[in-house]
This record gives sequence, structure tokens and C-alpha cells, in this order.
Amino acid sequence: MSKHQGNKQMDLRAVLLGRHHSGKTSVINTILETSETEAKGPEDNVKREGFIDGRRVSLVETPGWWKTFSLNDLSNISKQQLVRRMSLTSPGPHAVMIVIRADCTFTDTDRKFLEEYVEMLGPNVWTHALVIFTRGDSIKQEHIEQNIQESGSALKRLVEKCENRYHVFNNSNHHDRTQVTELLKKIEGIVGKNNGKHFDIDLEKVKEVNEEWEEIQTKASSRKSRVQKQRSIVQEKAYVRRLEEIRVVLLGWILSGKSSAGNTILNTEEFDIGGKTGKGKRGFGDVDGRKMTVLDTPGWWKYFTSELNPDFIRSAILENVSECKKFPHAMLLVIPADTSFLEEQKRIVEENMSILGEDVWRHTIVLFTWGDRFKDVSIEQHIESEGDALQWMIEKCRNRYHVFDNTDKKNRDQVTELLQKIDEMAAENSLFRFKKQKNSDAEKSLQRTDKHEDQMTEIKLKDVCHFLDEGFKRKAKEIEKKIEDLRKDMEEHLNLDESSSKNSSLNFQDEPLNSQKEVTIPSQQENIPEPIKSLLEREFSRWESIIIEGVRESLLDIKSSFELSQAEKLQMTKNSVEKWLQNCRLYVEHTSSRIRDLDSEDTVITR
Repeated sequence: MSKHQGNKQMDLRAVLLGRHHSGKTSVINTILETSETEAKGPEDNVKREGFIDGRRVSLVETPGWWKTFSLNDLSNISKQQLVRRMSLTSPGPHAVMIVIRADCTFTDTDRKFLEEYVEMLGPNVWTHALVIFTRGDSIKQEHIEQNIQESGSALKRLVEKCENRYHVFNNSNHHDRTQVTELLKKIEGIVGKNNGKHFDIDLEKVKEVNEEWEEIQTKASSRKSRVQKQRSIVQEKAYVRRLEEIRVVLLGWILSGKSSAGNTILNTEEFDIGGKTGKGKRGFGDVDGRKMTVLDTPGWWKYFTSELNPDFIRSAILENVSECKKFPHAMLLVIPADTSFLEEQKRIVEENMSILGEDVWRHTIVLFTWGDRFKDVSIEQHIESEGDALQWMIEKCRNRYHVFDNTDKKNRDQVTELLQKIDEMAAENSLFRFKKQKNSDAEKSLQRTDKHEDQMTEIKLKDVCHFLDEGFKRKAKEIEKKIEDLRKDMEEHLNLDESSSKNSSLNFQDEPLNSQKEVTIPSQQENIPEPIKSLLEREFSRWESIIIEGVRESLLDIKSSFELSQAEKLQMTKNSVEKWLQNCRLYVEHTSSRIRDLDSEDTVITR
């Protein structure tokens, strides 16, 4: 504490950052001796205050995130909410507390994303930052210390950015005031080191974001009213007959939540999450007293142009739709609600949808998945916040959209409402009737280019192909190592005894990977323009993040299972990893094959 403050107890302000379920709310509850649930909703629910030893302590909880993608993939509204909640600590927080679960592996991917995320607040934020490890009661203190001190580890590098400040919380004992007292002393130390100054909030940025937010709220309210009016007009003008049978097709990029959406609709586990999706799969069931058919199609690459899609994607979509005896009532274009939707996604979605013809948009509903991740934000606010690209797509679908909370399959109201929207669309448009395109027309629709773009690059396909093959082998090895490290870190949570842990290595049965003793990126990579190299890295990193998250959740599920033997637990872990990697490998192999075919025709991709 600075000298001019003397013995006077000063008020303290702090903001908490961290992913969903990291324990931010629990930390606030422990400090303030309350028992609130996770913060959401209006601002007065995310800022909480209390008196500790005669001084006011103000704590603000910021929105979390789920997947550690790059900041480019973080929705715009997530960035806005961070700034808006940060402003609740005005004139600024004394401490920025980065909350991390002690019982979960912290990877280098997590670190990179977290550092970029924190630095959105400003360049000087690290002089006010400290790391708080939650669930310190579930892991040995020396294990945490070991992870922090391990040379080159992600945790060590993060803690060093925070000038080696960290604190461990025992969440099982909220009555232990010693840990709170020690934390407040560390915050006082931060204040003292900064000469009594708090972290200065960028007031101009806050003003700009608040003005944007006011405009977004107005537009969101207008869009919602417009949609409601549009639906009421349809219901008045057309006899909205309740269809006795409904057939839908799920479309979207790979790992967007299509299979989860299909399972939510049918209220079953019909579709395998993360499994091989080389062919479309049909699921059947009775929903709200009527027959339901759901076709889950292979997803396209999120970042790659449709020209580089594996052939099986187009074939599976066309064959399943065109050869069906009865055409579908609706196309459900699945988009995750917690990720950004930029011009590149608009272009790629438009390219991939074009194989079904222009008329497909009249029969398409945008289905936002993972709606549970932003319960305090309406989907209309997300649409208006993201900007022109997402708004264009919504308008293209005639303002038809819906939101699913895939984690709450018991919520059948969300399914009932979706079926009502399909009834209304069918009454307005009748059935979707697919008109098979001539090969020449289909190729033109897939190979169209935006020649007016200022930044155009000709890519040598053989170089992309080589990088794709080698890059995947390298990334797969990295993923396998990270998964093995994650398993080791959670070994004690799997209740493995000493004899089983000696033979507990995951030993992936994957010849294409294990046949390469060492993977090096060849010189051909240097011939690939940086924007394309970046796209490839983004796609692989997206898969890595989803695989790591999937396995992390799988390990936690295994941990809570008392019915499985140790061998069964390990086998489940292996199967979980290999399932994801096999699916990714399937895409890489078929994309490489597609590229070789194009390269033999002396084709170049103009971007």
C-alpha cells in the first residue's frame, strides 16, 4: 500500500475473467460470503459488493467462453460484453483476476487465447493481473506448484506475465477466511506496486461500445417485432396445417453442432458426436405426436473454399436429397451461436448451399446451436452485433431463424416451436423440390470467384496439398501428446493404481501417424502465401481445440463413473481421441485427393 494512504483501509475493485465453469462465481461467493448462482442478466446481477473488515469490495464477473479459438472466432457481442462489464468497475479495477481450474490441464492453446483476450483490455493490464486457481481442494498443492514451475509450461508463462502473482482457492471450504485475507493482501500488493493507482479503463472505447450497444438493442427489438409480424401474417393468410410428417436436412460446417441438434430434435442419441461423417445418416422418431425424419449431412470445412471440400460432402448432400422419395420440408442451416460470422463464412456458406440451387434459401431456417452459452443475450442482439454478413444470411432465409440449447434436451418447447416454424414455412412455400443441376452449372457454382477483390492470390494446389498432408500429421502428433499429458494430469482423478498407471499410455493405434518417426514441414510450405497458411492453421487449431475440449469432458465423465473398471476408463479415453482424429483424417485425405484432381487439370484457386 502506498505511503500516502497510511493505515486507512481503501475500497477495492476487481474484475474476474475466465472460461465458463472456471469458478468465477464461486470465487465471488467465497470472498463475499454469499451463495449466488452464475452471474447473468442485467448489469446489477454481474456486479456484487460487500464489506470486508470495514472496507467496500466490489467484484465484477465477465462473460466466459467455451472453446479456445482465436479472437477472430470470438463473437463480436462477447468482446462488447467484456468492455461493458469492465466499465462497471469505473474508474477502473485495482486487480484483474484470471480464474483457472486447478484440476484441468492448461494447454499452450489456452494460454495464447487467454493472453490475447486479456490484452483486449489494454497493454498495461498485466501489471494489475493475478491468476486464481479454483478447486484447489481437488488437487495437491505441490502438484499446482510443480505445474507452475515446470520449464516452458503454459502455466509458468502465464503466471510470469502476471509478474508471478497467483492464489489458490479451496472451493469446498467457503468458511475459510484465511484464503480471502491472503488474496486481499495480494491485491493490496498490486495497488502498492502501482503507486496506489487502479487500471485505467479506456473511456473512449467504453463510450463507443455503449453507443453501439444502444443501437444494437434498438435494431434487435425491431427485428424481433418484424419476425413476429411476419409469422402472424403467414398464420392469417395461409391455413397453417399441422404436418403429420416432417422431414428436415441438417447443413453446416463440420463440428457446428448438427449431430447435437439432430439428437435434440429426436430426443435420442441417434447421431454420433465427433464420429465419422463421410456419409449422410437418417434418424427417425415420433416428435409431438408426428413422424420425424432428420438427415444429418457431412459438414464442409469452415475456412476452406468449397472447391477444396472432400467429394463425399457434395455427393452425400445431393444423393440424399435428390434420391429421396419424398423431398424435405426444411433445410436447417446450423450455425454456432457463440462464434463470429464474418464475410468469409458468408461466402463459404453461400458456395456450399448453391449446390442445391437458389430456391433452397426459401426453404431454409438458420438454426443457432449452443444458445445456452449466452443466456443473458438475445439471438437478435447477436445477429445485429455480428454485422452485415450474418444479417445478409438471415435476410436470405426470409428472417427465419431459431435457437437451440443442445445441453437441455428435456426442454421440448424449443423443439415444438421449431416445428411450428417449419409448419408455417411449408404453408407459405410448399415442399422444397430439388432440380438437379447440369454438371457444368454445378461446377460453375462451386468455382465462382470474387475477381473484384483487391487481394488476390493464385495458389499452387500441389503445395497446399503437401502442406495439408504434412500439417495434419504434425498437428495430430501434437494433439496426441497434449491428450497424453492431459490424461497424466488427471490420472489421480481416474483412480488409477500404481500397476495400471505404468501401462496407461494411450498408445494410439494409428499407422499413418506412427509410421512417421519425425514430421517436418517441407520447403514447399514456403511457396504458400501467408493468408492460406493462416487458414490451414486456423482450421487445424479449431479441430485441436474441439478435440481437447471433447476429451476433457470425456475424462470428467469417466471420473464421475464408478461402474467402470480402470481398463474400461482408459479404453473410453482412447476411443474418444481416436474417433475425433479419424474424422479429421478422413477430411484431410479426401481433401488432398480433391486437390490432386484439380491440380492435374492445372487449376488454380483465385482468392
